[in-house]
Order: sequence, then C-alpha cells, then structure tokens
Amino acid sequence: MDPVFLVMRLLHVCFGVFWVGVIVFAATMLMPSIRDTGPDGGKVMLALLRRGYMTILPVAALLTIVSGFWMYMKLMSTIGPVWAGSMSARVYGLGAAAAVVAYGLGFFIIRANALKLRVLMEALPNTPEGPARAALMEQMAGPRARMAAISPWVAGLLIIATITMAIGRYV
Repeated sequence: MDPVFLVMRLLHVCFGVFWVGVIVFAATMLMPSIRDTGPDGGKVMLALLRRGYMTILPVAALLTIVSGFWMYMKLMSTIGPVWAGSMSARVYGLGAAAAVVAYGLGFFIIRANALKLRVLMEALPNTPEGPARAALMEQMAGPRARMAAISPWVAGLLIIATITMAIGRYV
C-alpha cells in the first residue's frame, strides 16, 4: 500500500473522530448544559473560545475533508470508472457531501455567531448593571439561538458522514 495513502487515511480517521466527537458532544451535552446554567454558562463558552475552540475545530474538519477527497480521488484514479460507478463510491460521496454541508454550516453560521458572542461576552464584565448590560445580554440572544438551532443539524450530518464512511467499503 502507498505510504501517502496510509498517512491520508490516518489523518482522515483521527481528525474525523475528533471533529464528529466534539460536535456531537457539544450539540447534545455541552451547549444544553451551558444554556441551563444561565449567565454562568457564558463563562464556560468564553473560556472555550479563548482556548481556540473555533480555530482548532475548523482546521480539524478541513483536514478531514481534504484527506477524504484526496483518498477518493486516488481511488478514482487507480481503480477507474468501474469504482466511480459503484455503490461504494456513491456511499462515500454521500458522506462527503454531508461532511461538506456540515462544515459550511459550522463555519459560516456556528463559528461566525460564536465569534460575535465572544466580543459581546468579553464586553460584559466591563458593562455596569442596568440598561446597557440588559441591551448587551439581549444582543447575545440572537447568536445563541442561531448556534442552538444549527448545532443539531451539523451533528446529524456528521453522524451520516460517519455511518457512510464506516459502511462504504462493504456496500
């Protein structure tokens, strides 16, 4: 077997496991817990953002997608049109499409709103109690709601991608 292919597979599996695991955990456990804790949940979210959560995750996702496409194209070029028309190729393609859509939703909606929230949350400690603080809290509602609405969709798409990658070779 080609050593470059093995490296790409290793990257794809390792970063894919990380990406899917983090998103499913965040969508099903972390975000609801943060929401349940009220204003104190913002401190946890801010700590995650300061640790690079919204930088590390997109990089891991992109490495997963790029390595997956590289392997798909390698198989396409070595096995040829017979494989391209196979059920395996279609199943992998479905998983790839689900992952790309998940990446787009995560990057352009979840990440963008998380970064807006970060700016607002960092301003919160310096904002005195009263109307200014209430207005700031109100501004946070929109980005939070968008993140909460999209996160389960991203998690679901990544679960579909994971299932297709797991069974693609055997169909």
